[in-house]
Amino acid sequence: MKTLSQGEKRALYLLNFIFETKSRSQSTDETLFIIDDVADSFDYKNKHAIVQYLEDLDNSPRFYQIILTHNFDFFRTLANNFVHRKRCLMANRQIDGISLSIADGISNYFIGILKKKIHIDPRAMCATIPFTRNLIEYTKGEENQHYLRLTSLLHLKQDTSEITVKDYLDIYNEIFETNHPGDDRSIKQVLEEQALEISIEEDRSGLNLEDKVLLSMAIRMKSEEFLIQRIRILKNDPGYWCNSKSQFGALMKEFSKLDPTSSALRTLEKVSITVSSNIHLNSFMYEPILDLTVDHLISLYTEVSGL
Repeated sequence: MKTLSQGEKRALYLLNFIFETKSRSQSTDETLFIIDDVADSFDYKNKHAIVQYLEDLDNSPRFYQIILTHNFDFFRTLANNFVHRKRCLMANRQIDGISLSIADGISNYFIGILKKKIHIDPRAMCATIPFTRNLIEYTKGEENQHYLRLTSLLHLKQDTSEITVKDYLDIYNEIFETNHPGDDRSIKQVLEEQALEISIEEDRSGLNLEDKVLLSMAIRMKSEEFLIQRIRILKNDPGYWCNSKSQFGALMKEFSKLDPTSSALRTLEKVSITVSSNIHLNSFMYEPILDLTVDHLISLYTEVSGL
């Protein structure tokens, strides 16, 4: 065993498992298999082979399975193959214990959940901003005015505070051919209010992708607000704005150069690693942000707010 790699050890374990199931299939005993993150270290080809094998096990009348995974892509693959949707449960940590709830929006969260709630739920509305911006990027390019406008809702720009719910929904309605009315509230203000609400809520059950996206947006917005204010002071330039396309990275580089011993850098590095890349979502890239717990994002939001 000392000469085997981790992947080879996992393969040997699976061979033993297959031998055991074959043996049990020839008896009349009933068997419950508890399978924990079985596909974690395999590539996609082998992951799909494992799913096929688990489905074969499911066809045996004397075999039962409880399949556990942290991997959303594997979870979704099981749900879209042989596990009944009502048996696809998500574990949620709560104050008084762990709850299990049916996972909604597995196939397409944007269409199945967010699009239906955009006009009645401010969190869903905010969470659609990265999706809408992605679509404009793919179809019209990064120089499009709508794309630039929505970029100001994902980064702190000169016009960020001026953009209202109505301004955003006018763009959304044009892209999706809908007719949702808006109001004159600042999107930035809505982000801050909803992020604060999420951070003090006790019930955090369900997939809640919109809460995670919103928190990620609010965390980066607050971080950039801090960075821009500090850089203005350090450079003695009250009119300073960052014009880089990779704004958060550019602000971090500038701040690190101006104040390399700042205690805030550790918090801001967490933002860079945890949040910044995850805001650029599309309908097939949920997994990085789903693997982050809401509790982790709330903790980071609180830490950034403390700056």
